[in-house]
Amino acid sequence: MLEKVFTQTPDKIFLQTRQKAFTYGWLQQKIKQISGLFESLNIRSGDNIVLAVANEPEMSALFISALANGITVVIADPESKAPRAKSTINRTNPKYIIADRETLENWQLPASLPVLAYQKESISGSGLLGKFLKKNKSEAPSNDYLTVLENATPASKFPETPASDLIAYIIFTSGTTADSKGVSITQGNLAAHLATLKKVYSMNENSRLMNLLFLCHADGCIQGPVLAAYTGCTWHKPFKFTIEKIQEFLDYGYANNISHVFVVPAMLNMILPFAENYEDSFQYPEFQALISVSAHLEPSLWDKFETVFKIPVSNVFGLTETVAGSLFCGPLTGTYRKYSVGKPVDCEIKIVNDQFEEIAPGQTGELCLRGDHIMKNYWADPVLTSEAFAHGWFLSGDLASQDSDGFVTIRGRKKNLIISGGINIQPEEVTECILKNSAISEACAVGMPDEVFGERLVAAVVLKPGSSLTGTEIIEECRQSLEEKKVPNRIFIVDSLPKGVSGKVQLNALREQLLNLQPKNLVNTGDFEEDVLSIASESFQVPVTRLSIHDTSQTVAGWDSLAHLSFITSLEDHFKVRFNTAEVITMNSIRKATELIKVKHG
Repeated sequence: MLEKVFTQTPDKIFLQTRQKAFTYGWLQQKIKQISGLFESLNIRSGDNIVLAVANEPEMSALFISALANGITVVIADPESKAPRAKSTINRTNPKYIIADRETLENWQLPASLPVLAYQKESISGSGLLGKFLKKNKSEAPSNDYLTVLENATPASKFPETPASDLIAYIIFTSGTTADSKGVSITQGNLAAHLATLKKVYSMNENSRLMNLLFLCHADGCIQGPVLAAYTGCTWHKPFKFTIEKIQEFLDYGYANNISHVFVVPAMLNMILPFAENYEDSFQYPEFQALISVSAHLEPSLWDKFETVFKIPVSNVFGLTETVAGSLFCGPLTGTYRKYSVGKPVDCEIKIVNDQFEEIAPGQTGELCLRGDHIMKNYWADPVLTSEAFAHGWFLSGDLASQDSDGFVTIRGRKKNLIISGGINIQPEEVTECILKNSAISEACAVGMPDEVFGERLVAAVVLKPGSSLTGTEIIEECRQSLEEKKVPNRIFIVDSLPKGVSGKVQLNALREQLLNLQPKNLVNTGDFEEDVLSIASESFQVPVTRLSIHDTSQTVAGWDSLAHLSFITSLEDHFKVRFNTAEVITMNSIRKATELIKVKHG
């Protein structure tokens, strides 16, 4: 599966970041070093290790080295909170945990667990600090990853090809710490699907793919470093995708002859308002495909993007359980039909009713999949695994129809899942977190339609009599237990939740109820600073008492790209002003926002 890595010309670039190019020679040496590290730690083929390293070059090298050695990687988010991390570790019993030092400190794991801590500055680092620490090795922590790696004897040769039935990696889906599912992908599953991706995307060693998605998610990791390594091409990850970087993002592809660009629909939606003078961003000879993954691509967004940039947008349907994809609407010839997810490639599909009977073309039923890329099981959970399959078919949980030409369209979701900006969120996990507060009697997290992120995570909360909890206080508590991307964008305090005769919350009725509960318009006080702080509090869901004129996007936890757009829109509506593209991009502090508004008001 990784033969290209071992045979690629050493000076060929594997990874291009903003600061540095990492060659295949670097990766080849890393694989031998890390293989030697595994040997020194007695980590063998078939063992589990947990990886939670934010540094992309190091995480990629670790993951690829583990794959090459047949070691199972449990992929964890470095931003995971302690309860989820401990649950994952307890359920997988890893031989070692390799994670950022700051992450390990936040997780507060038992001292008995074997860990290696990655930190940017170590005794193997360069510069004055590195030289100083090398003279004082006794002061370096004994579990410093880079130090232990440096002291290990590198392997003399590359590993043998692992058995196809070994588990390559495990990714735990969103869910409560008790019921999240560990998706187990085998070496055979991964190899089969990488061959499909190479074929569908027409990739070779001359390709240059740009994928800025998170490495702790399948689409970021598999369709980034792993796909690059498999094809022997170059992966570009120059920066994190944010509003401030959109124009740089559009310039980058042209400047670096990028052939394949991977995005989620939310990124497309964020790019559109900044498209002026960038409409030809993908009009260069080397460009081959813009590929939308992870979430539903709305027809209106599809239309707008293709009209503005004059290129087709390829649309991929896949699940964590299918490595990365299954159905492809482009770029492979014969698979493209707008508003669909195209056709299955290297797998079979069946659309069935509740009795598991195949239905006629045009009718809607559950999409079922069968192929060599389908996961082996849910880790150590035979019951959930059994429920996920029927007669050898994997039940996707998505509702779909297929036309007479074989093109498939996703019609809805059978399972309870929120997809916000390409991130899968199980609402039960959020509800469970909210209900930990004894002042709350009932709660229900739900996804609301959102033009930018597809769905917006909110929660309805019923307080116990006498409670004076506010929505911002509840969100602050959520931030202590949930990753920021799983924190509700808004809390609605309601008198009751709509329920059916069985006592279950009626989600559609709840969404209608919440649509009518729009936030109150802020009163114009005439004090620019006070009004901006109030709008910031509402947009970022942070108590106004905890904000100051000195706060920036770096100091406010909820100030992400989605909240930034909400902040901008609210400021424009409240102060009756309009911001240009440059102002939107550079407005990264409350002081800057206040000063801009003062200028616009003369």
